[in-house]
Amino acid sequence: MTRSTSNTGYGHPPAAGQFKAGQSGNPGGRPRGSKNLRTLIREEGGKKVVVQEGGRRKKVSKMGLAVTQLMNKAAQGEPRFVGLALDQMHNAEAATSSESQAGDFAEADQQVIEHFLQRVRQQLPEV
Repeated sequence: MTRSTSNTGYGHPPAAGQFKAGQSGNPGGRPRGSKNLRTLIREEGGKKVVVQEGGRRKKVSKMGLAVTQLMNKAAQGEPRFVGLALDQMHNAEAATSSESQAGDFAEADQQVIEHFLQRVRQQLPEV
C-alpha cells in the first residue's frame, strides 16, 4: 500500500479546491459595515428633531415623538391606535415584570450557592 504525499482527506480538502488567500467564500454576500434593519431603526429613532409644544421649541427623539403621537391618537379614541397603545403598554409592563423576576431568581440562586458552600466547608478537614 503506497502512501500519498498530499495531505488530503476529511477536513483537508485538496489545494485546488481551497480559496485563494484574500478571496472571500461569498463574494456577493453582505458588504462589510452594512447595518441590519434593527440597527437602522434604532439609529433613526434616536435622532433628535425640533418640535414646537406649548409655544416653545424643544428637541425630542423621533421615537419619543412617535410614542407621543400614538398616545395622543389613542386618547382621541381612534380604535386602531387604542389597540396599538394597549399592546405596547402590555409589552412594556411584561418586560418590566420579567426584569424584576430575574432579580428574584438571582437571589434564590445565591441561597443555593451559600448552602452548597456550607456543605463543602463542613466536609473539608480543619487546617
